[in-house]
Amino acid sequence: MTQKIRTLSEELNRNFKERGDEIAGSLLAMISGEHILFIGPPGTAKSMLAREMCGCIDGGAFFYYLLTRFTTPDEIFGPLSLSSLQGDIFSRKVEGYLPSANVSFLDEIFKANSSILNSLLTILNERRYHNGSEILDVPLISVFGASNELPEENESLEALYDRFLFRYYIGYVQDETNFVELIMGHAEDFEPSVRLTIDEIEAAQRGAAGVDIDDDVLDAIVTLRKEFRSSGVSISDRRWKKMVWVMKVAAHAIGRDRVDKTFLPILQHMLWNRPEERVTLRKRLVEMAVAGGVNIEREQKDLQDLHASAVLARDFILPLEATCTTCEKTFASWKELKEHVSIHPDHAYTLPGVDGLYQVHKHRISPRLLPNLVELFASRGEPVKLSMCTTDRELYLGEVEDFEDDLGGLEADLGKERAALLRHLEDNIWLTPKDREDVLSQYDLKTMAMNEMNRLLSETREIIVSQEPVEP
Repeated sequence: MTQKIRTLSEELNRNFKERGDEIAGSLLAMISGEHILFIGPPGTAKSMLAREMCGCIDGGAFFYYLLTRFTTPDEIFGPLSLSSLQGDIFSRKVEGYLPSANVSFLDEIFKANSSILNSLLTILNERRYHNGSEILDVPLISVFGASNELPEENESLEALYDRFLFRYYIGYVQDETNFVELIMGHAEDFEPSVRLTIDEIEAAQRGAAGVDIDDDVLDAIVTLRKEFRSSGVSISDRRWKKMVWVMKVAAHAIGRDRVDKTFLPILQHMLWNRPEERVTLRKRLVEMAVAGGVNIEREQKDLQDLHASAVLARDFILPLEATCTTCEKTFASWKELKEHVSIHPDHAYTLPGVDGLYQVHKHRISPRLLPNLVELFASRGEPVKLSMCTTDRELYLGEVEDFEDDLGGLEADLGKERAALLRHLEDNIWLTPKDREDVLSQYDLKTMAMNEMNRLLSETREIIVSQEPVEP
């Protein structure tokens, strides 16, 4: 079955340009027994794509209808049985209509009027049809709905809208090469080389019951639900349950026995209510798909602290000792001199063999505007030597060596984790190339952070070893 899905996906993508998400979602919707909705302006091949997707099921009954506000129940559910009426029994002849179909395509789905709506809701959700006093179990696998616009905000159509778990907004073809192939091609002549059977679909659904869900996937779903609630967006418990079911079917269909985080991007087509929500939602799901795993945040913080501490621990040896004219204290260390200056910003200093008085200042806050001692050293070209206490130097070098060992282990773990992620992404046929690319790009932020940590560690080592050791 996996190979059939791959073949169908490849053939459909060759025939329908820039519809990778819709094709993958349609195949998954049919296998999982869910319904799918195409929304978009006229002329985007919504109807054609839906009809061709329905044609990928072999041995099943297909029903198509274009709904209008004037459509009657007879046109959807079948005409009344005259023979039954003669016996005072209300019954419809459903053969060849929606209650007998395995796959259906309802165009302009939101044009359904109230006389059709209640029966349609029951068929979509419970897979049952009330045919007079008789309740029929309908063999429906999936309904494809299409509409040029979202439903109006009223309770009845919102219930119908909620029945469609998969939702796609279809726009016009963007790439010019794809556009030329579209107008010169013959998508209407498409014939798949393989088809899925109803038995295969039912077997996939039975097998999905034994698929487990990873804990971090459930954690992500709970987090999403909290985020939706906090933003005032309501998603029914039924939809959440169905989303978990779809991921289990998706995993089983490609030979997996567990749902891992790489399946989370599939939910981007099931969670939005308005098309403008798609971009933000997709970004969040991609982030969740790579969250957790090897954690480098603690090491990042510890290394940053070590680097900052090493910077603070180093000292400068002044080329000439400076003597404070007020305190008569002599300074050979820049750190000691700076501490003295912070307490006495207006004190002046002399240097041996150098005439004049000098100050150390960033801003001329002193009433005596004397030359800057730091600028004097710079103008004389005399080197300022860095120094560090030998005890501190040994301590910091030991810390650096420990970090070098830790980062080596982290890099190895990240390499293994990325390789495993890549395998999962490559095998997951429900993700489009764009999905895979974005998930890997998000994960590679860890690699970039790791590279920055190595750079910072090298810089920290250089700070330490470049110091001239001095006895404490």
